[in-house]
Amino acid sequence: MKKILPITLMIILIVSISNITTTQSLNNSKSIEKTNEIQNLGESLPITEFTWSVLRYQGDLYTPPGNFGTIQMPKPSPGTIVIPANMMSEETCYAAVSVFHTDKIKTVEVLDVYDIEHMIFRLPFMLISQWAHSRSLPCYEPTSYATEMSVLGERCLRADYVGHCYSQSLFNTAVLRLCGFSAEEVFTVTIPLHAVTIFKLHDEWFIFDSTPAEFARRGLLDSLIRDSMNPPKDNIIIWLENDKYFINFGAGSPTYRPYLEQPFSNMEPNLLTTMMENITEIFNHSQLGYPDWNLQDFIEAAVPCPYIDTIAIPYSVADANGETYTEKAQSLMKLTRGFIKNQTGEETLNQYDRSFYSKGELDVDYPQAYANAAKYAAITSWFATKIDTIFPRFDCLLTSFWINGNVKDETILPPDHVAQSDLLYLRHAGSTIDQAILAYGTLRNMKNDETFWQAEDLFIIVTEENEGLLAVNISNEWNYLHFGEKEYIKKNIENFCYAFNENVRLDEWNK
Repeated sequence: MKKILPITLMIILIVSISNITTTQSLNNSKSIEKTNEIQNLGESLPITEFTWSVLRYQGDLYTPPGNFGTIQMPKPSPGTIVIPANMMSEETCYAAVSVFHTDKIKTVEVLDVYDIEHMIFRLPFMLISQWAHSRSLPCYEPTSYATEMSVLGERCLRADYVGHCYSQSLFNTAVLRLCGFSAEEVFTVTIPLHAVTIFKLHDEWFIFDSTPAEFARRGLLDSLIRDSMNPPKDNIIIWLENDKYFINFGAGSPTYRPYLEQPFSNMEPNLLTTMMENITEIFNHSQLGYPDWNLQDFIEAAVPCPYIDTIAIPYSVADANGETYTEKAQSLMKLTRGFIKNQTGEETLNQYDRSFYSKGELDVDYPQAYANAAKYAAITSWFATKIDTIFPRFDCLLTSFWINGNVKDETILPPDHVAQSDLLYLRHAGSTIDQAILAYGTLRNMKNDETFWQAEDLFIIVTEENEGLLAVNISNEWNYLHFGEKEYIKKNIENFCYAFNENVRLDEWNK
């Protein structure tokens, strides 16, 4: 049985709907003829895999399964897809240009100062209002790429980049890679409850941990760089990663990370042996994975992860053109994106295929992944259950009211990008396409009669002006939820460009 809204809200909805339905016939007897179902995939594997790349949850160990199951780890790992995404972002490229020096020692010294001035450690869900958090909002740890960290920093007011330790480490790894450190000289290392960047200078390894940047700003620390550390819980190295390598010592779990039970390494054994002998030393001689591998036994057992392409991004600040930092950052971003694009499209999806979805680019082969991700998004699905009503039309109207009341009509990501739905709640802003995707995920988690709203009754519509609407089928009548205007439900659409839901993309919309 569905929840009943408070009577006052029900009255408001009834009055509002009566006013709307008198001015629209709701497109009687109109239907979609799916005559151009390009990318109508009977095989849902690419959409599913890209969905996890959009969500990028680090294990998601604290959020109970939603209405559609448990969010899974992206392959090969969150970091191997976020680092390339970072290297294509304007924020990372600009940071790299800003700190770059031909002397690598000087580069890391300047990056140290840069992070102290610009970084703050926060779990993103902590930015949500106390009202939501006090009502058992799901606790989760999304891995943010550089642009999202910047977007969250705009609300924080205390730093330019906001993210947890893993997000910060992936940012720093990407910056150092763009500053000329090779893929053999810089990694993100995941240990229990923490992640840091490590880098090599003159045959010595160092740790770069930007999470205490706020303490450094207060003068309580001199530097974010150290030559050793004790892991905060257990002395275990779980995995190392960058854009080229993924070395997994074993951190699988049957529910959340089953495929990571397999030891992976795509690094040449002699190089791995020399490197790990030095790295384990700076981590207090940590054991390798939960199996506590002997290194040689690990090398014999490990296989290359099939989801990573062992090709490093070759460009750095030294290759960028331009007179100003901005011009050089734009040049570097273009070079990096062009290279990554050339590594995609093979039969097996690799880290570079997935990085475009991690970054939220709308011009991808399967935009359906963004709708599917909205269906799984933790905050979106949680709020959906709170505003669910007993009537389908009320579901639509209240979803429109809810989003228009909580999300400012503002583009928060670069043009032709879409935001992960929960980011709209964290930032309280998003484009109309972002809002349409959020509405899709909301309705998919609300009941329509005795079952959830179905994908075939919901389509995200993108117009030629790059505006977004949500088409909703109620009793064979198509309604269009509009965002950013007071007219919440429209009877028709103009300048249609394309539409998609979690299953198909349509380049024609026949009424």
